[in-house]
Amino acid sequence: MVLRGLLLFFMLASAPFVAASEQGSLVAGPSPFVLIARLHALPDAAEEVVALSRAVDAQVERGEPGMLLHTFDADPDDALGFVWTEVYADSEALLFHLNNADLGAYLEAVSPYLDGFTIELYGAVADEAVAALRATGNSVTHYANVLGYIRDLSP
Repeated sequence: MVLRGLLLFFMLASAPFVAASEQGSLVAGPSPFVLIARLHALPDAAEEVVALSRAVDAQVERGEPGMLLHTFDADPDDALGFVWTEVYADSEALLFHLNNADLGAYLEAVSPYLDGFTIELYGAVADEAVAALRATGNSVTHYANVLGYIRDLSP
């Protein structure tokens, strides 16, 4: 868990600085943000879920430069629970991900092995990207940014 937190910190910290508005919130659209997808496998289906997830992870790494972090983690309290943690460079990267044929094939293949799938979106995300995510028909909760910053660590 500590490693995941450090990775999220460094991925977000290495992104270009995005100025905050007068209210202190980030600008929706060009800002990096986090998506958490929680999956729950059917009994005896965890191995299939992991295998399918491993394959799509490799495809996303090769084909989506706007995906800054993409991890698949096991729930420490439930052997059938898994969590995708995704950090996007911006809202365009999420739209690209949603239109990626590899993602569509993964969701179609993994769905029969799941009895739960929810999505949490954290940050300043463009309305168009939030609407596109909700249009997938999955349970989506958007935690809109209230304040914060993204540090510029570029040389």
